[in-house]
Amino acid sequence: MSNRRTFAVLGVSESNSIFLAKQIAKTNPVLLFDHDAVVLNTVYSQILSEYSNAKAEIMICPTNASWEADVIILSNAAATDGNLIEKIRNVATGKIVLFLENKKNTINFESTLDKLQHFFPFSKVVQSFESAVDYNNSLFLNGNDKEAVKTILTLFTSIGLKANIL
Repeated sequence: MSNRRTFAVLGVSESNSIFLAKQIAKTNPVLLFDHDAVVLNTVYSQILSEYSNAKAEIMICPTNASWEADVIILSNAAATDGNLIEKIRNVATGKIVLFLENKKNTINFESTLDKLQHFFPFSKVVQSFESAVDYNNSLFLNGNDKEAVKTILTLFTSIGLKANIL
């Protein structure tokens, strides 16, 4: 990615969110939010100890984190939290909103994408899900905005993930 973007990672208590937050923090500012303050502080401390030049910040409000970010990343748990979605919906306008889904929840990718786009009608929604065949090693990306999907593909490949566009 040519320019540095700020990423809000909402729901850092899930392993895929923790991994992404750490990898992104190597080269881009990261805003971290989770309802579990212990996990949030632990992840924040890990990022700072592993990457001395990391620009990470704990956020106590998902709205503020989303407002300040260029890209919003929602863990599977955050994506199913209707209260959280309602709080960030208006500040996500025009931004990329990436949903990290686990393979158990992605039965019909197209209807899931439509549902997610309905929650964020004025955002560039991208969904990421794990390969059922190559768990933990390959991700698939889906979205209606080709440029947003390409941006996330570039991000994922730059941090060492194998990703493909569906």
